[in-house]
Amino acid sequence: MSNDDSKAIYFISVASTLSGIHQQTIRTYEQKGLIKPFRTGGGTRRYSQEDIDKLIQIQNLSQRGINLDGIKIIYEMKDKIEELQNKIIYLENEISNQKIDSKNKEKEIHQSYKNEIVKKSNSSLKKNI
Repeated sequence: MSNDDSKAIYFISVASTLSGIHQQTIRTYEQKGLIKPFRTGGGTRRYSQEDIDKLIQIQNLSQRGINLDGIKIIYEMKDKIEELQNKIIYLENEISNQKIDSKNKEKEIHQSYKNEIVKKSNSSLKKNI
């Protein structure tokens, strides 16, 4: 059992009581793809606290006049936004790492110049004149 599965502890009757939403309405939300409860090996639905919180959010959006298809689109967009935000964070970290690597390489190049340039002392220059 994964960590997410172990959080799914409530039967549909308990989820209904905690959320204040009728069991058949919860099943409808599942059929529409708005909620995906954990299923046991026997097929019993189990809900986590996150699922219950989402049920309450769905109910609130529905009471504001948004139909279930609209709510599904909202959640899809929310998931896409989170995905893109994670990608931005990843790319910002990559850019930061590339800047550090670039500065280190630049530093190495400048260090190599110092080793290649040989200074002639003034006395050796005067002797040649």
